[in-house]
Amino acid sequence: MFVKTPLSSIFLFTAIFGYPQYNQDVSTMVASFEKLNTNPIKIHFTNSLEIDNTGGHLQGIQRLTHNFEEYYVVSGSSSTYSYYSIIKTGERNLVISVNKILEKPFKHAGGFQIYENLMAIGVEDNDAKNKSKVFVFRIDNPEKPPTNPIAIIDRMGTYKRATSGCVGITAKNKKVVVVVGDWDARHLDFYRIDEEKLHEEGASLELEYSINCIKQDKSDWINESWLSYQNINFAKDSEERLFLAAMACDENDENVVDLYLVESEDLSSFRLRKVFTKRFPPNSNTKFRWGSGIALDRTMGIEIVSCGENIKHENLIDIY
Repeated sequence: MFVKTPLSSIFLFTAIFGYPQYNQDVSTMVASFEKLNTNPIKIHFTNSLEIDNTGGHLQGIQRLTHNFEEYYVVSGSSSTYSYYSIIKTGERNLVISVNKILEKPFKHAGGFQIYENLMAIGVEDNDAKNKSKVFVFRIDNPEKPPTNPIAIIDRMGTYKRATSGCVGITAKNKKVVVVVGDWDARHLDFYRIDEEKLHEEGASLELEYSINCIKQDKSDWINESWLSYQNINFAKDSEERLFLAAMACDENDENVVDLYLVESEDLSSFRLRKVFTKRFPPNSNTKFRWGSGIALDRTMGIEIVSCGENIKHENLIDIY
């Protein structure tokens, strides 16, 4: 189940819609990000499984709940294969699986997102930087992680443009939307499929729109900075407005989350408007560069989780 997208032939542009300035329409989501704690809660976990830590690092992290138990999923790269690992928390916090996605050259798994039981994750050839794949997995039980995706997006094109370093997924108006950031997230590509078609044989996600994030109009942003985001996660407010939380480290090694309102009337064209930014002190144990992601806490508030560079015997997750 796949769609091949030769990105070298795509005409890239950014449409300017003239949306209203930052006001009460985004205040609730902004307030959730304003409340993020800059002093993280720490979760320690152990690992005894074999894993290749050479030539790669962790890239994304997500929280997952199943049968009232809590898990964390991390994506990673190595010199030989891409993978995702699942960590179970409880009396003992430990890695319960290391799941290979693809062998070299697709050895770099990027930032990713889990929405309900759907996990969208990109793997790229980070040497040639001209091809990648985005996998959509259905995780029904984290104790039995899936090996086969329900859909694949094949991306082929020019140098750095056809990579998939960060991926987000959500659903709105009975559509599943996947956004893919290329190298340094300089472009965002939005794919879409009807929810009921995603699980059908032969289903494919169609490329709907591409944004050149460097060249787009930023006159109504709170600032014009665009970072080398390693993770981009969708979020929705109570009125189903879409946001993107984009995470990176800046030139001072501070952890940064930038919040963008995703302006789209029919999910066929998109525009970003930066409405909030927050910085966190440098952290030697975990970094947004290595792996980060947003999660809901038990009161439905926003949290950011972050991990270390690699999975070793003793490991740490920070929760902001």
